[in-house]
Amino acid sequence: MSAQMEFDPRRLVESFAGICRDILVRPRDFFRSLPHAGSILNPLLFLAICVFLSCLCMANILKGDYRLLLLLVSTNLLSDFVMSAILHGLVKKAFSSSVPFAATFRVIAYSSLTDLAAWIPFAGTIATFYGLYLIFLGLQEIHQLRPRHAGIAVIAITALSLGAGIAALIAGRDWLHLSEISPLPAPLE
Repeated sequence: MSAQMEFDPRRLVESFAGICRDILVRPRDFFRSLPHAGSILNPLLFLAICVFLSCLCMANILKGDYRLLLLLVSTNLLSDFVMSAILHGLVKKAFSSSVPFAATFRVIAYSSLTDLAAWIPFAGTIATFYGLYLIFLGLQEIHQLRPRHAGIAVIAITALSLGAGIAALIAGRDWLHLSEISPLPAPLE
């Protein structure tokens, strides 16, 4: 394991590359080495970089303007905070974890590395499932959960995220006038 434990924005490129390498090559060791408490600023900056880059690619693919980019970035960041809070509440109540919220947020923030490839056809599916695996490993290491408990938490948060994502897509579609880009099928009569 490299000496680096958390993202350091003062060494932006070197730190980002090191974190990416550690998450991809030694994810269990990476999560094991993370601090459980402290400021969430550095993980938040790592998350923001991953979210911005992936949303920029997605907005370009959808031929969207700055409104789509802002919507994608803001909803992604907000959903990561909400997901962290729900996940934290779940593992705290259901599995008696005493680890602080900052640790759960770190798991979500660093697992967001996979968002960088989530917009790529086929590779995005693999990246998304790897992201879920990273959350699974992170929960095991940070919260000391048994595999079954970490799996239940990941399945629960995935189901909630899917439902919220579908609702947001339907609600945001008209606001962004995306129906001109990819129309929904006509309703059956």
